[in-house]
Amino acid sequence: MGETIDLGNLFQTVTRDLVKNKQTLNQADDYNQNHGDNMVRTFQTITKAVQLKQKQGSSDSAALAYAAKRLAKSGTGASAQMYTQGLTRAAEQFQGKQVDQRGAMSLLQTLIGGGGAAAQSSQASAGGDLLGSLLGGMAGGSEQQSNASQGGDLLSSLLGGMASGTQQQSSASQGGDLLGSLLGELSGGSSSGGGLQDGLDLGDLLKVGMAFMQYKQQGKSTLEALIQAFMAMSGMGSSKDRTQSTQLVVSSFLQALGAGK
Repeated sequence: MGETIDLGNLFQTVTRDLVKNKQTLNQADDYNQNHGDNMVRTFQTITKAVQLKQKQGSSDSAALAYAAKRLAKSGTGASAQMYTQGLTRAAEQFQGKQVDQRGAMSLLQTLIGGGGAAAQSSQASAGGDLLGSLLGGMAGGSEQQSNASQGGDLLSSLLGGMASGTQQQSSASQGGDLLGSLLGELSGGSSSGGGLQDGLDLGDLLKVGMAFMQYKQQGKSTLEALIQAFMAMSGMGSSKDRTQSTQLVVSSFLQALGAGK
């Protein structure tokens, strides 16, 4: 496991950025003009709950579960309900382990899943680890490359050609592993995954990877491309206010982790 993450500080950073952008988010809310206010309250609730459990010496999983319970009682709108669901799934996902740098990437994807793909991915810890490894590689991390199956080799060749890059082929195991390695190398690192499980669809990983590569090809920074890759997996809704708030959460989360440097 890599260096562990201070979840309290992480959520506090996101909260601070939401406070700075509260009025902009309110203006983007065409219906109630209070989306910014609600998002600030949502993440203040999460942050206070996580920090309280940290002071009590609780595990990351327990802190996330408690944050979900507190948020469920806060009644701060539909977005809060979706983040409650994400926190609940994340608590299950990280039972028995601390959140490290790679796991934090998977936590973010689960948090913004909104009941969609993230709900499926958290059902299998190996699948969640694969996504975290994949996105950790995108952020410039380096891990040992694992083997991939013949189908994975073909997939990597296809994606490698689309990225106009070169990719060394390895042999024999599961296609998701090489996909993680491929996408990690595109940003300067290499990454390994634990293999796909039923809970994590290869199409979801492709969607993330293709979004990342598309924006890198357009000359975007690694951070900008990472943000768009996460947005491609978001289940928080497509309204202007929710799109802006989700993008802000993703950006703040990633920058707090030092992703894209």
